[in-house]
Amino acid sequence: MAAPAAADTGGPRAGEDDADVDVDVVILGAGPAGAAAAITLRRFTQLRVALVERRQFDPFRPGETVSPALFPLVDYLGIARASFEERHLQSYAHAAAWGGDELVVRDFLFNGQGSGLHLDRLAFDSMLLDQAGQHGARIVQPAELLGISAGERWSVALRQGQTKRALSAAYLIDCSGRSSVMVRQQQCAVLQTDRMVGVYAYYDASAVDGRERLQRTLVETTENGWFYLAPLPGGRTAVAFMTDAESLRTLDLLDPDTWRRHALASTHIGPLVRALGAPQAFRQYPVHSRVARLPANAAWTAAGDAAASFDPVSSLGIGHALGSGIQAARVAHAYLEHGGGLGEGYRQSLLAHFQSYAATRRALYANEQRWPGAGFWQRRAGAVCAQGQDGSRTRPNPGLGPAAGSSDGMVRTRSTSIK
Repeated sequence: MAAPAAADTGGPRAGEDDADVDVDVVILGAGPAGAAAAITLRRFTQLRVALVERRQFDPFRPGETVSPALFPLVDYLGIARASFEERHLQSYAHAAAWGGDELVVRDFLFNGQGSGLHLDRLAFDSMLLDQAGQHGARIVQPAELLGISAGERWSVALRQGQTKRALSAAYLIDCSGRSSVMVRQQQCAVLQTDRMVGVYAYYDASAVDGRERLQRTLVETTENGWFYLAPLPGGRTAVAFMTDAESLRTLDLLDPDTWRRHALASTHIGPLVRALGAPQAFRQYPVHSRVARLPANAAWTAAGDAAASFDPVSSLGIGHALGSGIQAARVAHAYLEHGGGLGEGYRQSLLAHFQSYAATRRALYANEQRWPGAGFWQRRAGAVCAQGQDGSRTRPNPGLGPAAGSSDGMVRTRSTSIK
């Protein structure tokens, strides 16, 4: 294992006076996937890394709850588990009314791994970014991406405030989330299975109906989708309704009052929402499932939502972001040091993982039979479509590779010199 190189002169955060910078790897997006890739490269190689993020982090972000399967990834990134856990809220159970009115509770006490966590996403993302900076990654935030051009090296044009600057790199990792900057630019085929949308309300309330909050997630299905509730650190609560674009328009759920009336009509979520009052923030996020067919051996790859994104019911988001970010870093290192070797394995494992996920998701949605005529539930059983970058859709090739995957969201390649 190589020792990390010293941080670039001037500190880990790039200033506007650094007009042009040459690095080995530019990572587009400083969320969990991008930060994990940067930490991995800086901990285990001497490659120079720049981490570009277009905006300051929003305190209201989806991805509120993680299982104990996340902890090995946090350990790999060199983050002390005790200091990590103390910033967040313990999650002791998951409760769901799915396929019936009865609430079924699964207690983490009996899973052999301990409790999960309800995350403060701003603290979580900031912690990862700080860790990347401490290891010597050059952080460029906020920065508007003006363009990316290919040549002997990649040239990434940015604007910070009134200053234009350029980064030159031998390799790019696209961690830009669902905007998928490089995936779109390189016109990779994208397999998309639905048009799911999440409408979130964030509340500032430390008690529900005068009682201490239960530190567990709550899921409840309805005729047009499903609700999700999670307590958050600092006495906050997140409540989301997951539906699809068709139902969103029909029900007018982007109106906060309509959304609240819909929530109040539910059996288990309704009484809790009634006690929460007015939300601090109201947000809409795309939560569709998709996977990109990444190149086998090119001077770029993708990780996190840019590579594959999953229905929130799977709880794969944060684990996949960290795991794929780590593996994308290994692919980048292998390409720069040995001319390749891991890109095809990474590509195939993403596709196989997504295939396994899609089968599990279909089976889960098939368990809900109470509204057979409802459009939302009928569409969950519909066919997968392949979407090109021009927006056209065709039937996909059913062969995505052998079924594989893991509950922690990890994708795996064969070993390289990064441990």
